Amino acid sequence: MVTMSREALSAFVHALEHSESLRRQLHGCSDDTEIVALARSLDFALNRADLVADDQTSKMESWFSRSALGIRTHGSTD
Repeated sequence: MVTMSREALSAFVHALEHSESLRRQLHGCSDDTEIVALARSLDFALNRADLVADDQTSKMESWFSRSALGIRTHGSTD
């Protein structure tokens, strides 16, 4: 289910990147509830938990890439 949600969110972001009109509509949203309503009105299967989960995942991925744990050469197995 998480994969599907991330795919739906990714598709919504892709649509935002390619539609000035959609970006204007998003700019008019004042909170996550309105963002989800906008996405759903366009048949993107999102909910607020998807936005929160993606934000948390993005923060973890960013931290990991900056940490010493994330520094590995390509093909490293240790």
